[in-house]
Amino acid sequence: MSVGNPPHPDVGKPVRHKRDGRTGTISGQLVERNLDTDRLVRRRIFVRPIGGGFEWEADPADLEPG
Repeated sequence: MSVGNPPHPDVGKPVRHKRDGRTGTISGQLVERNLDTDRLVRRRIFVRPIGGGFEWEADPADLEPG
């Protein structure tokens, strides 16, 4: 498995976490790919809370524009 953190195209844009309503801005992503097929295995988005606090990790499907 290959792990990388290419820049997310929406870095700095506000998002809302659908599951718990938290809001923040996208600060980066972690991408895992299968080394043999280069297929995407998993992508995690890092979100920084608006106004400060602890950054959290979310599945892209759990985020919406905020």
